[in-house]
Amino acid sequence: MERSAISRLAAETEKRRVQFQEGFESFAARHGLTNWEGWFSPYDDEVYTEVLRNIAEDDVVLEIGAGDLRLALRLAGRARKVYAVEVNPKVLGPALEAIGWELPRSLVAICANALDIPFPSDVTVAVLLMRHCQHFGDYVAKLRAIGCQRLITNARWKAGVEVIELAAQGEDFSQVKGGWYACKCGAVGFIPCDPSDGEVLFSIHEVENCPHCGH
Repeated sequence: MERSAISRLAAETEKRRVQFQEGFESFAARHGLTNWEGWFSPYDDEVYTEVLRNIAEDDVVLEIGAGDLRLALRLAGRARKVYAVEVNPKVLGPALEAIGWELPRSLVAICANALDIPFPSDVTVAVLLMRHCQHFGDYVAKLRAIGCQRLITNARWKAGVEVIELAAQGEDFSQVKGGWYACKCGAVGFIPCDPSDGEVLFSIHEVENCPHCGH
């Protein structure tokens, strides 16, 4: 079931580049989607496989920016339940039509702006594949508020997939003396340090309250 539905989605989505359709610009502005944030572009199987590797059968998943549901279908085949949130009705609508009667009972598709709706309280892990995300800190705050444990994303480093432990408190930025840092607000950067100190140079500090927070 899953493979046939995903194949249909792949074929249909490539026909429709909705970000180039008339009306998309005003739709994006109404939802506060800037630059390429509102564009749905699927990732390759390597990225999806890495996401799935971090999903357990008892997880309840929230996918933010679910697009045409091609990943959500795979998640539903592995997790206990999947909430798939997609803001663009011209992406989600045709996807649901293509899936049709094959829609799994464990997959709950929601057409809404993820910033506007309450997140379900039973979510254990969230997925955010959105390299051009402009609201990372807002999503993290909402996820932490419901007790979500992990966030699987490529939004901070803009490449690759990382798993962020949301319940863990990061170091205060003021205490980091050097090296790479990644903040829960979504900012990443490098603090100059002694290049001979390899341990500091190549370590990544998970921080809170960096200079970009709230700005």
